[in-house]
Amino acid sequence: MRSLRCAFYDAGELHVAEAGAEPGPAPAAPFASLTKLFTATLAMQLAFDGDLDLDLPVGEYLNEPPFAELRLTTRHLLSHSSGMVCDGPGDGGLRAAVAAGPLFAPGTAFSYSNAGFALAGKVIEAAAGVSWRNAVTDFLLRPLDIEPAFLAADEIPRDLAPAAAIAGTVTDLVAFARLHLDDRDASHAALLDQEAVRELAEPPFDTLPFGLADGWGHGWARYGNGADRWLGLDGVGAGATCHLRIQPERGTVIALQADSAAGLGAWQDLLAQFRAEGVDVAGYAPGPAAGAAQDLSDRVGQWANGETVYRIRPGADTADGAHPGATVLVDDDGMEYDLTGRGERFFAARHPRLPEVEHLGRFLLDPETGRADHMQFGGRVLRRVA
Repeated sequence: MRSLRCAFYDAGELHVAEAGAEPGPAPAAPFASLTKLFTATLAMQLAFDGDLDLDLPVGEYLNEPPFAELRLTTRHLLSHSSGMVCDGPGDGGLRAAVAAGPLFAPGTAFSYSNAGFALAGKVIEAAAGVSWRNAVTDFLLRPLDIEPAFLAADEIPRDLAPAAAIAGTVTDLVAFARLHLDDRDASHAALLDQEAVRELAEPPFDTLPFGLADGWGHGWARYGNGADRWLGLDGVGAGATCHLRIQPERGTVIALQADSAAGLGAWQDLLAQFRAEGVDVAGYAPGPAAGAAQDLSDRVGQWANGETVYRIRPGADTADGAHPGATVLVDDDGMEYDLTGRGERFFAARHPRLPEVEHLGRFLLDPETGRADHMQFGGRVLRRVA
């Protein structure tokens, strides 16, 4: 990791710290998935201006195939409750993602989807009458005094831009985050109604983002509950990491950018330091999977979310035969995890070399047949395909 930049805004004061950075103004760095927060905010601006109905089927705005027949709504897309795959298979982009079909009925489950936000951007273009890039620049970035910067087309396909294409600095992230704080000045209030700010933070459906956060609003992940609730999002992409947390009631913002994936560890260290100094940043830490150990042999097969395919197989088939008789999950990178069933639905996944680290997942059961046709792991739903 060559450089790291952090911003802390509290009680109306901004503090910025850097490590390994070159002298001079900070260059724009990828926001990665934090772009989704800008897209969701833009959609809510249009909704409160009367230009976009978040609850109308997107086919009402997009009259071209394959979008015209879609009955899911923009609200489904912004809350990752649409049932769309995360990414389109192959190089087909958004059209391929739609053609892949839904993983589940809209509004019934949570599955993180880049393609869903790409589609939301297309709806925004139809409602605003301009490109997503022009809309987010004119309606959001420039009014917040954020110099517009975007990843090039060779870094991210154009139709995926609303999911991950904005770039900027940690101070830009603070400028954006202040729009979502309770203590807002008149210029922020003119950009986004207070009711819209509240609506963005509220989960619109009873869909638990199991494995990622305690809840999910429109773009925002929710960490903790009640007075201890924080909002935020993390992004990894284009060789960088980007992180944001806000506590709306107290008016606190924490942002960090790093130029490598090592920033993930730096972010955890930073949060631990803030907590030690009395800034109690809520995080997501699900308890250990409870319940008696269960046989998972009936879960053996292939599970897919678009081009992401996981395989569950008997442990006796593993290369080293480390845990014969156990069940093993093989992810799309070939990484193998020993699975332990906990109760009827939940499981714990552990890498044999790091058995102390437990990754939790769960199977979604069909209410009529009781069969496990879907698996939720790493914030994504995968459908059983074989």
